[in-house]
Amino acid sequence: MNIAVGGDPVVETSTDDLLRLEAVDKRFAGTHALRSIHLDFRQGEVHAIVGENGAGKSTLIKILTGAYVRTGGRILWKGREVALTTPKEAHALGIHAVHQEMMLCPHLTVAANLFLGEEKTSNGFMRSSEMSRAAQRAIDDLGFDLDARSLLSSLSIGRQQLVAAARAALHGSSLIIFDEPTAYLTRGETDQLFALIRRLKASGVTVVYISHRMEEIFELGDRVSVLRDGNLVSTRNICDTNPAQLVTDMVARPVGDAHHKEAIEIGEPLLSVEGLSGQGFHDISLSVRRGEIVGLFGLIGSGRSEFARALFGRTRVSAGTINKSGAPLDARNEADAIRAGIALIPESRRHEGLCMGLDVRSNLSLANLPQLTRFGFIDSSQERRDAADWIKTLRIVTATDRIPVGHLSGGNQQKVLIGKWLYHGADLYIFDEPTVGVDVATKAEIYRTIAGLLRQGAGVIVISSYLPEVYDLADTLHVFRRGTIVTTHRFKAASQDEILANAIGT
Repeated sequence: MNIAVGGDPVVETSTDDLLRLEAVDKRFAGTHALRSIHLDFRQGEVHAIVGENGAGKSTLIKILTGAYVRTGGRILWKGREVALTTPKEAHALGIHAVHQEMMLCPHLTVAANLFLGEEKTSNGFMRSSEMSRAAQRAIDDLGFDLDARSLLSSLSIGRQQLVAAARAALHGSSLIIFDEPTAYLTRGETDQLFALIRRLKASGVTVVYISHRMEEIFELGDRVSVLRDGNLVSTRNICDTNPAQLVTDMVARPVGDAHHKEAIEIGEPLLSVEGLSGQGFHDISLSVRRGEIVGLFGLIGSGRSEFARALFGRTRVSAGTINKSGAPLDARNEADAIRAGIALIPESRRHEGLCMGLDVRSNLSLANLPQLTRFGFIDSSQERRDAADWIKTLRIVTATDRIPVGHLSGGNQQKVLIGKWLYHGADLYIFDEPTVGVDVATKAEIYRTIAGLLRQGAGVIVISSYLPEVYDLADTLHVFRRGTIVTTHRFKAASQDEILANAIGT
């Protein structure tokens, strides 16, 4: 075991080292992303990496996969120094990554994605049937409940994640990096993934596991390393540490209540929905009052997010009524919902919430452009001042407001997304999976932001697949299954086991 808090970590030599980093450094313009990292990954271990958003985890992944070229230090593979400067070289060594954001082809079948780059052909034609049969055998052998003939785009985000894991496992990997792999998985899918990881470990594959969920780190990991501000703070055996110690290493400051909950007086009705039906949900009736958090819990595909998108005007409703602030609401599009004071922080910030190629300032102002426009031109000075205020208020970590938002860590991207709607203003905020891929400190900041909205008289809907989150936050908790609400609980009136059973249908 090697442990260090401050200064250079102690580095032990192990004959089992598969991959070793010696004083690895990475600099960008104005940013020192990794600082002299000494770290080893042993053959056949699950090595967890934890740290706040912006700690350097993403940079480390990209160096290990050849996407970034380090600016200093050495990398040794089985004791031999390697360049590791291209993804092709990483793949040749057997290094693969299962990213939080999908890197597959949604317009192709599961089988085609598994064979991507290694297609079976005959006389210039794809042997699709043969590939489908071979892919199905491999999927069944891994224990995944997937149909090899399905289009990837027809699957939930979680099941697409399983396809990515299967692809990595089937390509002769020696080291596989899993980056927040369970963020969108159901409990059953998570069990399938964990079974695969244990199987990979037993066969001698090294697994690098990155997650903000401490229970997963302690369920799977052999060792855990903590990054903070680009530095390696500690590496410990799992059996020699605990969640509180890791959080202390990660943040080096008090985090406060992880699921921050304030006692806020609940006011008058803000939203009333009766018998609402639409694509993916049916017969939904609920209400939201000012100062209230209404939680929606259920497995992915249970209708929670589909209901939220209809409230926001992204999809049409087929039956039922919506009453907002005492008046009927027929939100035919997002503009109607926004005018009615509704804001949606969507499930996928990359695909639905942000413009990843635009800078931080532009993303913050996207929903507020009419207010910033004078005689057909954007008031850039006002936009710059307002962006600076929100960056400071939300503690968004960015060198300047002109950095593309896609270059920020996941937690800081989420802050930008939330800031966009706070900047515009609303009185009903829908947070769909607000803390996916977000570190413990940023979670606390998001929860405190929600509390601030409630104090101002807003109502909040929180949708989450992570039961402890909605359980600790929601004043009223609705459980979804198969597109409808199956039960409703007041704040902690039922146990988590009972709520989970409601969602599963046992």
